[in-house]
Amino acid sequence: MRSTLIPLTLLACAGSPDPDAGAAADPDAFSDEEAARVLALGPLPALPGDPTNAVADDPAAAWFGRALFYDPRLSGPGDVACSTCHDPEQGWSDGLPVSEAVGVTDRHALSLWDTGYGRWFFWDGRCDSLWCQAAGPIEAGHEMGSSRLQVAHAVANEPDLREGYEAVFGPLPDLSDPARFPAEGRPVPDAPDHPHAVAWATMTAADQQAVTQVFVDVTKAIGAFERTILTGESPVDRYVAAFEAGDAEAMDAALSPDAQAGLRHFVTDGNCHFCHAGALTTNREFASVGLGERSWLPIDDTGRYDGIDALRTHEFNAASMWSDAPDGEAAGRLVRLNQSTEQLGLFKVPTLRNIAESPPYMHGGHFETLTDVVTHYALLEEEPLLGHLDDFMVPLDWDDQDIAEVVTFLEAMTAPPRDPAVFGPPDQTVRPDR
Repeated sequence: MRSTLIPLTLLACAGSPDPDAGAAADPDAFSDEEAARVLALGPLPALPGDPTNAVADDPAAAWFGRALFYDPRLSGPGDVACSTCHDPEQGWSDGLPVSEAVGVTDRHALSLWDTGYGRWFFWDGRCDSLWCQAAGPIEAGHEMGSSRLQVAHAVANEPDLREGYEAVFGPLPDLSDPARFPAEGRPVPDAPDHPHAVAWATMTAADQQAVTQVFVDVTKAIGAFERTILTGESPVDRYVAAFEAGDAEAMDAALSPDAQAGLRHFVTDGNCHFCHAGALTTNREFASVGLGERSWLPIDDTGRYDGIDALRTHEFNAASMWSDAPDGEAAGRLVRLNQSTEQLGLFKVPTLRNIAESPPYMHGGHFETLTDVVTHYALLEEEPLLGHLDDFMVPLDWDDQDIAEVVTFLEAMTAPPRDPAVFGPPDQTVRPDR
């Protein structure tokens, strides 16, 4: 399932080596600028709102979205769900280099941890909201292989789904006439002869709009659930709090000497903070990190370059008629987007929170371990397939010990495990009140 959400793009940047990098970090040895970088690593701010989704923070919508997230009845064959490729037991990814659902995709499944903080979604940023992101895999032939008509019928015909839907969105339209509402169908602009497109074309514009509204409501409920997938307090968060308080004993209790040394690399000679900035450890943009060919990946994946075109023309972007804020801030970002060949081969910079839970890493599952990832940035020996390596990236003078320290620091960004009951399929007998 090609989606959103997350392999690692830990960026190594120019800087001079730190002779004390192998020792535990001494807070007094940080410059004011470096100390500010440490303090910026935590805690997470309040989750921003999503005005494009009127039910983004509605508990009943999140409950319904949670049920939908685990429900294979939304898929074409009836045996694939969002959770197939975004498994909480796999760090909300799937443990595969590229995802496998109805078919095989050409990218790794992004983790969903803290995804509600995002600005752009998918590796190429072709969506600008979680509900837009949720729509794509459902109708993608090689992912869930479904269509908006099939989803609308499932919601209308399955009593539990109907009850969940109507509790949030009100009465469903009457879809019982098969002459008006075929079993399957959706717009397929680039393949008008596709059976889904042919069936869709038999419908009136009003009926098409009614079905699309149900489909959009479903995706907005899924988006509301995904906003609840939040990391907890990690050892790094505790270290930052102790650092701010000047409590050396608590700092040592939070992070091992090796993890503290890795933190020093992160904010000094590695300059990783340039792209993995702030408490979310991402600038929420895109980067080229010098990844070469892999036998399981296409060689012509343009990343952000074509992602911009896809977003501008997307049926469900933030400025669309389906957005609940078509004139809002997210819609305004669409107008300001610029496309250039400099964006060839750029992919999303993900958060590093809980990153140890979702190997393999990068947009194509290029590396099996965090050690492989950090080694890549230390050496930068590959040639990018498209575009060029970001200019500020240079090989680092890191030995095996330095690399191990950075990996230990990254592992310390993992929060304690959450109760599986929090994120599994919901108890159908307990519905939150609106």
